[in-house]
Amino acid sequence: MSVQKQGLGKIYWLSWIVYTCAYLGRYNFSAAVAGIVADGLFTKSEMGLVGTVFFFVYGSGQLVNGFLGDRFSPFKMIFAGSFVSALANFAMSFVTTLPAMIVVWGINGFAQSMLWSPIIYLVSNVFTGEKLKKAQANLPATLPVGSLMAYLLSMVLMKYSSWKFIFIAASIMLLASSLIWGSFSLSIGKEGRNINSVRQTRDSAKKAPLSKVLIASGVLMMFLPVMLHAMLKDGVMTWVPTMVSELFAVSPSFSVMLSLVLPVVNFFGARIASAMYSSGKFSEMKIACLFFAFTALPLIGLVFISRLNAVVSVVMLALITSSMVAINHIFLTLVPVSFASHGRSATMAGLLDAVAYAGSAVSSYGFGAIADSIGWNKTIVIWLVIVCVALAFCAVIVRRWERFKKAN
Repeated sequence: MSVQKQGLGKIYWLSWIVYTCAYLGRYNFSAAVAGIVADGLFTKSEMGLVGTVFFFVYGSGQLVNGFLGDRFSPFKMIFAGSFVSALANFAMSFVTTLPAMIVVWGINGFAQSMLWSPIIYLVSNVFTGEKLKKAQANLPATLPVGSLMAYLLSMVLMKYSSWKFIFIAASIMLLASSLIWGSFSLSIGKEGRNINSVRQTRDSAKKAPLSKVLIASGVLMMFLPVMLHAMLKDGVMTWVPTMVSELFAVSPSFSVMLSLVLPVVNFFGARIASAMYSSGKFSEMKIACLFFAFTALPLIGLVFISRLNAVVSVVMLALITSSMVAINHIFLTLVPVSFASHGRSATMAGLLDAVAYAGSAVSSYGFGAIADSIGWNKTIVIWLVIVCVALAFCAVIVRRWERFKKAN
């Protein structure tokens, strides 16, 4: 690549900061739901519908922006996505009707879909060897750090003000990160570096037909476990504050405080997955199988103790989301980067992210409606079934994926 060495660190860490702030402008909604429902503004089902629209638009946007990420400047796409997301978050603090909230949060969904594929493209084409492994290992930290920021800010703001300021705070952070990224992009041009130099690898790469790559690699068969893991990851993350508040009759701000355990534990799940992959002893699919199997244990525990103790229940939920974050790292970071030699890293990132957020869209509305209908305990049993189905599919995929990796 013609990107100068001294710019590599800036590219990576500014990408990391932008995406961390993106999570802040996404999971702040999960934290705000408990306060919105407690105020009687909307019901859980109505808020689930807002979340479903976000995930649907985000997933659809990933399909579009995944293909665009292999064709246009990743620098411009990242700036536009973070800037529009900042505006949407700011607007959320002023909406008072359900249709308006759905439209604004849907705009945020498309804006955020412009970020991940270009970031994966930059990482997979700018870095090689050990630097690539290190970059891959650090990217998952954006999720727990961004989630932790969202919950911390939400806990304080809901205690001393209202849920509206949760969106204003996220807007400020997103706006700052977008302006810093935009300034960096302009400085690249001023220093004489070609802002589109990253695209040179794409243009010279020999691309096999996408359908052939999807079949040979086993990615088509990955779609179901990718969707199911996202249903569980975002379903739990979205509803934990509300679930804890309802099961144990605690205040929304206190339930958010307990939920801070989730992103802290999630960080270790992602790091463990990275360490297992870096060791060279486990393929991506084997790691996914191990984490799905582990997830069944705390789910079984929750079935029996979910009404006994709030703290223990949150710890169990944290173990579940930690495993899902680890699997999320496998499916949405490590697997797409493996297609850089085919010139399709951004395309695969967008495609798999779109499939994942289709699952997230179902879970956001579906789990809220299910909990309203049959209660949280039976909802947990449904989560256990989801894990078992995903584990079975991953086990079938292992050999095909390993053959594909070896051949490439």
